Amino acid sequence: MGLDTAGRADDHDSPWKEALEVFLPQCLALFAPTLHASIDWSHPPQFLDKELQAIAGPRRRILPESSGGPEAASGHSRAHPPNDGASQTSGRLYTDKLILVRCLDGRFARLLIHVEVQGGATGPKARRLFARRMYQYRYRLEDRYGGSGNHALYSLGILTTSRGGDSHLVHHDEFLGQGVRFTFPVVHMAQWLDRWDALEALAPSNPFAVVVMAQLTALRFRRKAARLDPKVDLMRRLAGYGYARGDIDALARLVDWMIALPEALEPDYMRALEALEQEHAMTYITTPERVYLRRERVEGQAELLLRQLGHKFGAIPGTATERVRAATAEQLETWSLNILDATTLGEVFGD
Repeated sequence: MGLDTAGRADDHDSPWKEALEVFLPQCLALFAPTLHASIDWSHPPQFLDKELQAIAGPRRRILPESSGGPEAASGHSRAHPPNDGASQTSGRLYTDKLILVRCLDGRFARLLIHVEVQGGATGPKARRLFARRMYQYRYRLEDRYGGSGNHALYSLGILTTSRGGDSHLVHHDEFLGQGVRFTFPVVHMAQWLDRWDALEALAPSNPFAVVVMAQLTALRFRRKAARLDPKVDLMRRLAGYGYARGDIDALARLVDWMIALPEALEPDYMRALEALEQEHAMTYITTPERVYLRRERVEGQAELLLRQLGHKFGAIPGTATERVRAATAEQLETWSLNILDATTLGEVFGD
């Protein structure tokens, strides 16, 4: 399957937060079956968002890749904004979840799931930085909770755009026989592009396979104008899987969120949904709900862009703030990409 690389970035971070919360057991059954089998699912998982912010918020750092330069010489690293579970750094989006589960042996474990959602390459340098971030999480968790006894720790990395590689990544920092070495499992999710038939075979019994199919469809068809037919096809398959009503609602919302369409194709998509509703005697997301969700999403994009602008350029003029809040989703996507290389506020807006 070839990738259609033309197009703009999508908003995948928030869908992944919701997907992990709604379908955590199914996610681990697909991506980490040994871990899934060790958990006592009769005890509902607890999502520790506040604890995650305390660990990965103001103190979160990514060290420079090079060994030289003033940052390296001074021992300081590049700071990033507080993490609320979904963040963006250098064009790379990622979602984090810290989850407390009870194991079958009676112990409790904290799971740290870190998802690199999109953006950037997944080559050796990117994977070294990924492994370093996972190690930083690990030592902060160990420092806060301990890593043995009745409180186990487990780290899982998910690379959504990686098409393959080692089953584990390693962070090591050694000098003269002493140092640290941290190994953790990693999922190369885009490898399912070459195993699409197997993914489709799993989907009727595991709804998280539909989440993966939605993510990979957006990856394969980066040009949004080409997504209508694949999106409708996925919704048609979803209607035939026989899921419970709540799962169908959640999956329909996630598919709609992950596989964004141009506004010009929305009427065609709605007509296709109406045909599916009549065929299967069921209701998907209604037009008013879709309009509300889209408006809510655009408002969230605008507020995130304003925070990024303030972080990079300082105080933002009121006229620029009003311009951002009145912008369309397409404009916000363009400006969010422009900010990565812009040196002035005008360059962000293309003025």
